[in-house]
Amino acid sequence: MDYYRCHSHRLRHLSDRQIHDSHHEHRDKEVWLLNQAVMKQSGLRSLRLGVAILFHPVDAFEELQKNKHLMSAFVLILLTLCVRIVTIYMTSFHITSLQTEYADLNLEIIRFVVPLISGVIACYLITAIMDGEAHFSQILTAMSYALIPYIVFAIPLAAISLVISRGELGLYNSLNLLIWLWVALLIFIQLKVLNDYSFKKAVGVLLLSVFAFITFWGTVGLVFSLTNHVLQFVREVAVEIRYLWEN
Repeated sequence: MDYYRCHSHRLRHLSDRQIHDSHHEHRDKEVWLLNQAVMKQSGLRSLRLGVAILFHPVDAFEELQKNKHLMSAFVLILLTLCVRIVTIYMTSFHITSLQTEYADLNLEIIRFVVPLISGVIACYLITAIMDGEAHFSQILTAMSYALIPYIVFAIPLAAISLVISRGELGLYNSLNLLIWLWVALLIFIQLKVLNDYSFKKAVGVLLLSVFAFITFWGTVGLVFSLTNHVLQFVREVAVEIRYLWEN
């Protein structure tokens, strides 16, 4: 009797455990499906927002101001880097000023990421002084979305370079300039919308941000140049002392 009672208790315990494990697995599956749905919805929202940036930038930046899209910012930065790398190898050799055999991908990444981050910092610091409302993450996200014209049109422009002659270089440069003017216009719009500035104040803040950006990198370049000259002078003095000591 004790044996059957113990066996029955063990079966009931195993059954309860299996039910608990089944409920746990079912709950994990529901959480996973919910996360997948949220990610899909977030991805669709970001895609819709990216399209709106091209056609209705004011409304799009107002949406960015209300909701967080920081993950989208990193995705867009990564996409921009990928587009830049593709265009380096895709642009016709008689059009591009950077030949593929001399291209340094690490340098190209630095040349893009460092100015972007320093530009965001300069913009944030100036807007903080000028009664701005935008947070650093909002400015970073908005700056990333402002790069969408480049992401969308840079590769088609590189494809166009394959079918035009060097005599049509002016057309290529004009289209490239148009893309970057579009990016600059979006940067101005995001600055105005995120901080609720008037047109006149937004222009002033943008000019101050550009000035701060240039001043910072000018200072960095000056310090680097002076340091290089000092090190070179010390090296020459050391060589001279060593020569005199040995002779």
